Amino acid sequence: MPRCHGPAGTYRLRSAFFALSGCLALLAACSSSSEHAAKPTALTPIAAPIDVRAAWTVDLGDSQGTFLRPCVLEHAIFAASRKGNLVRVDPSSGKELWRIPVDGGITAGVGSDGLTVAVAGPRGNVVAFDAEGKQLWQAQAPSDVIAPPLVGHDLVLVRSTDQRITAYEGATGKRRWVFQKQQPSLTLRVEADLVFAGDSVLVGFPGGRLGAVALSNGAARWEAGVSEPKGATEVERLADVLGVPGLTDNDVCTASYQGRIGCFDARNGDLRWAREFSAGTGVAVSADGVYGIDTSSHVNGFKRSSGAGLWQTAALANRGLSAPVVVGKLLAVGDFEGKIHFLSLDDGKLVGRFDASAGPVISTPQVWNGAAVFQTARGRLFLLTTAGE
Repeated sequence: MPRCHGPAGTYRLRSAFFALSGCLALLAACSSSSEHAAKPTALTPIAAPIDVRAAWTVDLGDSQGTFLRPCVLEHAIFAASRKGNLVRVDPSSGKELWRIPVDGGITAGVGSDGLTVAVAGPRGNVVAFDAEGKQLWQAQAPSDVIAPPLVGHDLVLVRSTDQRITAYEGATGKRRWVFQKQQPSLTLRVEADLVFAGDSVLVGFPGGRLGAVALSNGAARWEAGVSEPKGATEVERLADVLGVPGLTDNDVCTASYQGRIGCFDARNGDLRWAREFSAGTGVAVSADGVYGIDTSSHVNGFKRSSGAGLWQTAALANRGLSAPVVVGKLLAVGDFEGKIHFLSLDDGKLVGRFDASAGPVISTPQVWNGAAVFQTARGRLFLLTTAGE
């Protein structure tokens, strides 16, 4: 079972913010007038849908306005709410094993390797607990944190909005190293995550860059261009890499806003392929495919080996989709109404749907034992099983 870095994804761009000289503005203001006025596609019945059921649900508490995501491990799911509920759930039954309050609330998390559990608060405070919910330590990140901490290799890695990555010792919270990269004057305020790759951590940056950083000392190992910023204005030149890089074998695949989608050699950053693409979320990766959602919520499938287009569907256009996740032979996404959709990896056709009725899907979905794990803005955590695909 992988550690909690998510399969690939980000908060929906339609509800995201970007920062410029310390100010925030709605990203929708950057969109073209036609895109801004686009209406969500109406949902139509699915012929012979697969059976989608909630094996269990847990009420976490309100999660709106955060970058919270459940951390799914083989024997535990850790999840959190905005007001500071940190919960451990038995994934096989949905039973709460413990629930503890975190002072000041939680805005980013959860990260865990099964031994250490880490979250971040609204002012960049990082708090770590053991697997039984006992607090281990607190630390202060250089600025606010909007991505879940990455936990593993005896480290807790935290990415802050000033583009610093800080490594803390998992047991004590002692700072090991800091990696910093200069950021453009205008960046998207969206979830941009980290993923382990051997003895490195992979990270996507504003300006369309993807890089690898050494876990031992925070030194840069390689950097590659996902895309190059284009245009005369700062808004036109936005090309931030979104979500967590998707890692399979030696391929790392990712996508950027107003840029490209592509795959690279995770060992040295060499480009395998890239295609023009304006990403609205991060990507999902399977053994054979790479799946991306563009800024109009069109879902796209590409061949992982070459980037050849496999299919595209507009059946969920303008529905503010979450990042996708591969669940067996299916691709699952959530939308702004709390509807959760299942598509066939073969042709992109909709084959199933579940109405969470608990607000928008706010985070990258996860997978446990062949089932999908979703968290909604109203703080409902679902384990969804499918049959008949």
